[in-house]
Amino acid sequence: MESYERIDEILEKYRKEDFFPSAVCKVFDKDRELYAASTGDVNTDTWYDMASVSKIICTTMNLFLMDQGKFTPDDKVLPLLPQGKCGPVTCERLKDVTVEQLMTHTSGIVPWFPFYSDGRDFYTVLERVLSSTPVEEGMAYSDLNFMLMGQIFSNISGLSLREGLDKYIKPITGDEIAYGPVDIENCAPSCFGNQIEQRMCKERNLNFDGWRPDGVPVKGGCNDGNAFYFWGGASGHAGIFASAGALVRLCQYYMNTDKSVFIRAMETDICQRGLGFDKTVTFPEGCGHTGFTGTSIWFSIKYNVGAVLLTNKYFYPHPNTTNCNLPRRDIHYFLLGRPAPIVV
Repeated sequence: MESYERIDEILEKYRKEDFFPSAVCKVFDKDRELYAASTGDVNTDTWYDMASVSKIICTTMNLFLMDQGKFTPDDKVLPLLPQGKCGPVTCERLKDVTVEQLMTHTSGIVPWFPFYSDGRDFYTVLERVLSSTPVEEGMAYSDLNFMLMGQIFSNISGLSLREGLDKYIKPITGDEIAYGPVDIENCAPSCFGNQIEQRMCKERNLNFDGWRPDGVPVKGGCNDGNAFYFWGGASGHAGIFASAGALVRLCQYYMNTDKSVFIRAMETDICQRGLGFDKTVTFPEGCGHTGFTGTSIWFSIKYNVGAVLLTNKYFYPHPNTTNCNLPRRDIHYFLLGRPAPIVV
């Protein structure tokens, strides 16, 4: 691919259509960064709130523990969690659940619950949630799965997620990555409050009186309510801030590794999920992940190409309903020389 000017056009098109106020895109192969572009009031080194792309950070830290022989994707979850913490319903619901099922979102756990609305410790609230929700069938994408993966990492390694980031991730990515809150000037604001989660809580008749004020820009504190209000900025499901360059280097690690469990993570395909990774049509011939705030990573070992796309789609006075999979697909399929599929 000799020219990447089409990516500039894609970014500017979607910015003008109010999909996002700003964006950074970097294109790479397994060895080099090939192209960088930005639009809006940012530069190509600006940090963004990664939202659920954080799950790939948690995935990577756990894969390093697996590579060390600490546990496997086939192991049952309960023995890997802190003993004596899980309530009876949690023990019953998780007794046959494996690490692979957590990582592929096939554990049967409900997709979301605002732990901050309860305020008690994680395992007490988890007992409440699992006591009052049915088993989800098939693939049910759940933040709770990766809250548990974060708990597994800390219990088995003896490290906090922040310490794990320093030990396992920064040697790959460099220092342009951190759990929030982050206090750097070159960080894109992510939102004007948590209006969407406020609505979700109201729909569930749940109360919370600690909301950030609506209409005030949020910069350096993560958008995700559970990560921000409940987990102090660091969870297995959300909380990471990073530059596009840091994520390029993380993807390149996967593109070059010969570690068998990392390869298994990429090659697993259960309901279009790898171990942590998304393998749906948005991520052709490879794997990646999206973040609620408008971020994504994608790479294809087969075609030796990948892209990081970072946006702050919720930095509008009113919540944005646009679908960032549209610009993602346009960029990814352009890099493969194919028209992007229309997905209803």
